[in-house]
Amino acid sequence: MTKLVDQEHTLPSSSLPAYVFEGPDQIAIRTRTNDQPRYVDTRLSVWTWYDGGLAMKVDWAALQFSSDLMEICKSFMAYALEKYAPRTAQMFANFLQKLSKTELASGLPWGIPLIVTTLERLRESRHDLVGFRRFYRWAVGRGIEGFDLNTYLTIKDVKSSSVDPYARIYLSQSSLEIFEELQLLKRIEQGDTSDSLENIQINVLIHLGFELAPRAIQFHSLDVSDFEIIKDANNNVYYTLWLPMAKKFGQRRPERRPRKITTKLGEKISQHVSGIKRRFGENCEPMFVGSDGSRMSVTEIGACLKHELREAGIDKPKQVTMLLRHHLGQGLADQGTPVDMIAELLGHNSTVAARAYLTATPNIARVKEKALGKSPAYQRIMRSFLTGEVVQRRDTPAERAIRGVIDTQYIGDIGACALPVHMHCPYNPVYACYTCKKFHPFADGRHEQVKEALQQEAQRFIDMAEQAGDLIHNRPVAQHQTTILAVSATIERCRQLMENAKDDTV
Repeated sequence: MTKLVDQEHTLPSSSLPAYVFEGPDQIAIRTRTNDQPRYVDTRLSVWTWYDGGLAMKVDWAALQFSSDLMEICKSFMAYALEKYAPRTAQMFANFLQKLSKTELASGLPWGIPLIVTTLERLRESRHDLVGFRRFYRWAVGRGIEGFDLNTYLTIKDVKSSSVDPYARIYLSQSSLEIFEELQLLKRIEQGDTSDSLENIQINVLIHLGFELAPRAIQFHSLDVSDFEIIKDANNNVYYTLWLPMAKKFGQRRPERRPRKITTKLGEKISQHVSGIKRRFGENCEPMFVGSDGSRMSVTEIGACLKHELREAGIDKPKQVTMLLRHHLGQGLADQGTPVDMIAELLGHNSTVAARAYLTATPNIARVKEKALGKSPAYQRIMRSFLTGEVVQRRDTPAERAIRGVIDTQYIGDIGACALPVHMHCPYNPVYACYTCKKFHPFADGRHEQVKEALQQEAQRFIDMAEQAGDLIHNRPVAQHQTTILAVSATIERCRQLMENAKDDTV
């Protein structure tokens, strides 16, 4: 794809060999649907590709790079288009646009002070920082002159100043209130009487969103052939939708998984599919179409869903398909559904995001408190599985206090260790404490800080696992999940102890 061309020996010693992009005329990209262009033409000054019915591009004429750096960036984008999903490639294109406006755009070699200055500007956006890391790592891996491993390690240590994605998972959960759910169901039922193809389609969209909560890109990727009707020997009719997965790593085409749907929704989809074929012909592939029979874009689908939610009296800013996904996940968690099943139904790559619903739901906390929290037998069982007795900080000698580092954060004042003072614990402090009988947590300890630090570190493991394409069998992530649950249980024990002590003093 690339080659190095030696410049004349008369050039200054600081000059580097010129890098020339010699990629293919057309780059094959990952596509979700058959009606989406599968190649990017690299002979043009503007590279264009599509995803979700939206055009994405990188305009090389608009980027102010030096000639050699321009060739390197083209080679990197060709690599990104081949390896990553279209939207990830667009993230890299956006990063290159930001990079072209920095002093680094004038050419190689880059000095460390200049790189550090640029990183201070890029760290405001996590996507830009990730883009710079991937770009530099790619160049180092290919032995391109002007990029070295030591500088990459410096870049890797720079942290983004934006909100950690793991924090968003755990803090932004929202769902429909009971009265809002009733209003939405009423809106879904009202759509049954219309014979208009457009109205039936909109009603199918909101009904499907309520039952399976697909992402907008999953709505967009659905084909008529993904709808399946099954009749058994007793003439019972069952409906299945083969839902395309949105975020599965390393797949050239989206995997489709069967999802059972209700009879009422199945009948609506059957009516909708018949209407599509009558108007646009038997060969029409998309499940959701515009007025001309073309596939609806994610933007158009989002607008339809938002309109239906507003008509149902639900108007929450920046909440469309994600609101319905949170509502489904929250409802499953409230009913005691295991996290692995929630992750499977929502199409998550791991159970980390699904655990957020168990963490966020107040209903689960109330059920546990009423059913188990007041039970002395349950409390004894939990104590036997987790840690030693909860103690007061003031009653603990300073030399027994536990301190440690999680995710580069120094954390102390969490509890005491019952091991002899001269004996060193063979396990990693803080990480192993919350599942150790020798650990006596402080009633007012900084356990919430430990939980937040573990969540942030778990997200870093997830980010690294995403790069390797293996989240399912990632043991560090699973271990962190277990520890986070143990810390949560300790927080609950300490809370109950403090409440009981307060009641006794009243």
